Amino acid sequence: MITGLIYDIMKMLKRGYIILIAGGVLTVAGIVISATAAGSLAGQFLQENTIIGQTLVRPSGTINASLQIDDNSRPLTVALRYEPESANITLRETVIDPFGRIINTNEFSKDFFTTFKANTVGKFTLTILNQGSNPVNVDGIFGYMPFVGENNQVNLSPLNSILTGISLFIIGIIAMAVGIVFAIIDRRRENRRQPPLTR
Repeated sequence: MITGLIYDIMKMLKRGYIILIAGGVLTVAGIVISATAAGSLAGQFLQENTIIGQTLVRPSGTINASLQIDDNSRPLTVALRYEPESANITLRETVIDPFGRIINTNEFSKDFFTTFKANTVGKFTLTILNQGSNPVNVDGIFGYMPFVGENNQVNLSPLNSILTGISLFIIGIIAMAVGIVFAIIDRRRENRRQPPLTR
């Protein structure tokens, strides 16, 4: 009975309206999938990373950021930038494992990015030392980058759901445009078929 009802409704609707409705459904589905995936990715990013936001580091001063590591199969990332950039400023980043051992250290005088493997699990500490003669504002990320997988290989799988949603959205928009065109064509055909009014 339900199948027959659906068939009757489909017969009543013109092809343009059917395509238009299908396009609308695909568009809404694309938006929902993309928004859900983006929200999940953002939540995971915030949970797995320590964000350093515009923190002042005076000459010879340091700042620390800590991160709890529960999975040492994925590489850790340190991404830092500072303002103002100057030839007289050199910063040093040092990462210490839960046992006090240095597992990563670098000096840099411009935007900095590195990845490395954690040797164990536990609480890791990033220390940034200003070796220059001027204060700087530092911001950056310490933790897991979603697109860096094992062996520092680029991993785009976190984007799959977002890309699927975007694809559905685009297909839906195209289908809606096609549906509008067909609806206009069908309406014109109906107008041509209508017999002229007789007096």
